[in-house]
Amino acid sequence: MTTDKQFKRAARELAEREGISYTAARRRLAAAPEPSVSDPLTEASTAIESHQEPTPPRIYRTAGVPCPVDCDGTAHPNAVCWLWRPEDSKGVRHEVRRAAQLPNGRAAEVCWRYEPKPGNGSFHAREARWLLALVYAMLTDQHPELRPGRAELRAAVETDDQDAVDAVMEPLDRAAARLLTKVPEQWWGEVKPRLDAYAAFVENDDRPLQTWQEIDDRHWVGRLVDRWRQAWRETHLNMHGFYEAPGVLWLAPKGWLDTLLVDRHGGYGPGARVRLADGRPAVVYAAEWVGEGEPVAYRIRELEPGQHGNAGKLVPSLTSDERMPRDQIAGELDIQA
Repeated sequence: MTTDKQFKRAARELAEREGISYTAARRRLAAAPEPSVSDPLTEASTAIESHQEPTPPRIYRTAGVPCPVDCDGTAHPNAVCWLWRPEDSKGVRHEVRRAAQLPNGRAAEVCWRYEPKPGNGSFHAREARWLLALVYAMLTDQHPELRPGRAELRAAVETDDQDAVDAVMEPLDRAAARLLTKVPEQWWGEVKPRLDAYAAFVENDDRPLQTWQEIDDRHWVGRLVDRWRQAWRETHLNMHGFYEAPGVLWLAPKGWLDTLLVDRHGGYGPGARVRLADGRPAVVYAAEWVGEGEPVAYRIRELEPGQHGNAGKLVPSLTSDERMPRDQIAGELDIQA
């Protein structure tokens, strides 16, 4: 039975019991929802349908403004707390609020901040931001300690400083950077199966949701899972008349996160040209991270003399892919290549 039907039933029973009009009964229930609507007016044994809950779900009002972090509810009797969210902070730049919104806002902000610019000839993978959002959602579901505390996040957002938000989000960013990869064997053997398992969990998740914020969050995670399922459909003709093959540009989010963390802690980001300790020139392809500090190792590709249109240049070897510890990187390449 829906909440609206329960309210109407309660009003009819109250009107009959008190000898008042139906309109007056509705007005009385609306004025005092907690004691009147929440308590069952009909015994459980009178339920017509066997599957009907003996006690109707409770109806609560929500406070009109976001509550302080330490709110205990006494300031707004008969109403539940309005839990603060980044979009509730006024006078803060949009990009700061977006960087604090999990999972979609944070993923979009990292994408827009670090996606390769058109001038460098790299491919564009902006659509893959939903994959990063799905990774954020999975990690915060499975490891709640990675989600920053509400008080800590609110304080960071209200400074109107992106660096402050990045600092409280760093444990989550590092966890996502460690999970994502540019190595095909790791993606197909470890990362994709883990995301498949999480998608199945979300599709079968029947945990009770207590607040509208929780319902809203679960809705958006469900949309991400739908996108994940859609990405792996068999080759099909899309609405524009083009064939779409299954898959997602899973390389891109790893590059965004590596660049973000290198900007904060130093090291070499994707695309940096370096000289190895043995003298070979190479280009950094990806970074490996631990709990803190700069990268502990890199995935590199050796540079070799180019041919044809690349004559006179050093270009990455597509057959070279090595893991190189940090101490084996001698420094940046000191020639124009």
